[in-house]
Amino acid sequence: MSILAVQGLTKRFGSNEVLKGIDLEINEGEVVALIGASGSGKSTLLRCINHLEEPTAGQVVFQNEVVTADRVNEVRRHIGMVFQRFNLFPHLTALGNVTLAPRKVLGLSDAEAEKQGRELLDQVHLGQKCDALPAELSGGQQQRVAIARALALKPAAMLFDEPTSALDPELVGEVLEVMRDLASSGMTMIVATHEMGFARDVASRVIFLEQGRILEDGPPSQVLENPREARTREFLARVLRA
Repeated sequence: MSILAVQGLTKRFGSNEVLKGIDLEINEGEVVALIGASGSGKSTLLRCINHLEEPTAGQVVFQNEVVTADRVNEVRRHIGMVFQRFNLFPHLTALGNVTLAPRKVLGLSDAEAEKQGRELLDQVHLGQKCDALPAELSGGQQQRVAIARALALKPAAMLFDEPTSALDPELVGEVLEVMRDLASSGMTMIVATHEMGFARDVASRVIFLEQGRILEDGPPSQVLENPREARTREFLARVLRA
């Protein structure tokens, strides 16, 4: 069943047309990996879906309703987003970062929010770091707190914008492990990533973006192992060689 549809989505920044009429439908429980070169439009597409960027043309339909200006805050409650940079509040502990939105947005009591926050930090394997400040955590740990924070509003779908790109290589695996667990639980996920192993092993679909257009869309076995387009083959050869 479709949970999210992007219809004719165009985004311009001045004269630069970053997205050029994207049409995309995501079904509930799908894990979609967005791949493509830097500047292909992956991050802009995610930001338009969550209306952090206003589309120039076209529309986003979430749970069968068009996302309009008066629905943006409601939609953001149901579509979690994890960024390249962790964007944690530096003065709050890990638990404080995770419990802030449930208290302020959902109206949970301090006790309810703390119980849920501790469970979420356990889920991302950081139950022992509840009282740590972000500066006391590694990059991988901070990103896992950011994932727990996004999950705290009980979203119906999750967007990940290059969630491992700011991490040292040895820390990437711990974040991908949490994302694999989420995928196994049935969470609908759209992940902009350069991690081809994750795309191959976890995604149900891989979408290759090129200059603001969807050039290829299919199961990982097709897009990654037997791509139809020469440009996809060129991109993969370069990425896999690096």
